[in-house]
Amino acid sequence: MLTTREEKVAFSANSCPPLHRMHLLGEELSWKLFCEKVFGEYCCPPELEEIGTKIVQHCKGLPLAIVVIGGLLSKLSRTQHDWRNVAENLSSVITSNDERYSKILSLSYNNLPHHLKGCFLYMGVFPEDSNIRVSTLIKLWIAEGFIKLVKFKRMEDMAEEYLLDLIERSLVMISKKNSIGKIKACKIHDLLRDLLQSEAEKERFLSCD
Repeated sequence: MLTTREEKVAFSANSCPPLHRMHLLGEELSWKLFCEKVFGEYCCPPELEEIGTKIVQHCKGLPLAIVVIGGLLSKLSRTQHDWRNVAENLSSVITSNDERYSKILSLSYNNLPHHLKGCFLYMGVFPEDSNIRVSTLIKLWIAEGFIKLVKFKRMEDMAEEYLLDLIERSLVMISKKNSIGKIKACKIHDLLRDLLQSEAEKERFLSCD
């Protein structure tokens, strides 16, 4: 079995389509994965359910985040105080306590071709959890000079190709389509946004205060 974040790689390797596309987990599956990682075959104690639910919700269905935070909590004392500390600092707790997590996400960024890196980092200017209008994003990319000029192609079409490439690499999520399936809005998972801002600061691309 081959797993990859890049759709093009999956298409190249797969001789018997369709591909199995992994999606973000729903609430029920997220909670089940979390409990399996933290408690094994046991149930979550009632006094930790509310805090545990908030932690899982903040992971927004991303299995990697759920597994990392579950592994951390499985080693902590099962008190409301300790769990609340984790819940209040979830993003920094995940990235600082699991080197594999940071490496996996960093690989996705490091493997981007140069022309896509600027486009991806620029998305850090949008507020957390915002649905980004594609038409606005494209105009900004063009205005900032991120889009290459190609003969016989409109810059807007090139920008759409860039966006699709980022989506196929699982770095950007589609949040809204119109009635004919055209992408109208997109967003970035909170934890990927943390990576984005970290890389942007490292490269002095954006000031993320």
